[in-house]
Amino acid sequence: MKQGRVPYRRIVFVCTHRREGEAACSNDDRGENRGEVLVELLREELKKRGLKGKIRVAKSGCMDVCAAGPNLMIFDENGESSWYSGVTREDIPSLADKYLKP
Repeated sequence: MKQGRVPYRRIVFVCTHRREGEAACSNDDRGENRGEVLVELLREELKKRGLKGKIRVAKSGCMDVCAAGPNLMIFDENGESSWYSGVTREDIPSLADKYLKP
């Protein structure tokens, strides 16, 4: 086993979990605000800003706060973290301005 530094300045985890008959971040009833759509929007922002390979947007499994979703958690190189719930596609520009910067 080899240990090293995390190769990203920041990691954004977006829940893409689906459930039948229960609230979940990527269920179709979330429409254009479901987790998978948010992942793609954030990844597009990374590319636009030239940050691919520096900041990671990753799909996450269940965060156990499904009813509050879509949910995302952000971790930076200093160990600081933030959790956002009820995220919509309209929130992506402000989140990108706050967290997806060089």
